[in-house]
Amino acid sequence: MDLKFVDPNTFIIQFVLLLIIIWVLNKFIFKPYLAYLDEWEDKHKKLEDDYNNIDGLIKKAEEEKEEILLKAKERWKELVLEAEWVARQKKENLILEAEREASNIIETSKTDIEREKLDMLNSIKSKVVDLALKLNSKLFEKEKVSRDYLEKNIDSI
Repeated sequence: MDLKFVDPNTFIIQFVLLLIIIWVLNKFIFKPYLAYLDEWEDKHKKLEDDYNNIDGLIKKAEEEKEEILLKAKERWKELVLEAEWVARQKKENLILEAEREASNIIETSKTDIEREKLDMLNSIKSKVVDLALKLNSKLFEKEKVSRDYLEKNIDSI
């Protein structure tokens, strides 16, 4: 009687199948599961560390808050200075423009006044000539002085 508990061919096939099953389990189940467990453990440790260091985190957050507030105040000061500078520039531009307009108005007014002065002077000269001719004709009953003579010599009178 030949009692063989293990047939060598069956043993080799079963051994190869066992290796393939172990390799598949390792590749697709054990390694991802172990990676997941490691990741979960890291997160858990980080949460535990954060919980233990909550005072330090609060202090760090306060420091960051103060730093942000200081930067905001500095930026605010810069913006205020920039706004003041822009306002000053606009004010100076408005003043220059107003001065230019005032200068133009003054020049225009001077020329208008000069023209009106000449018009009035010419009008007065004309009226003086007419008056002189009327006076001459009434005093001397003849027109000894002609209009041309009076108009030419009115400036020297």
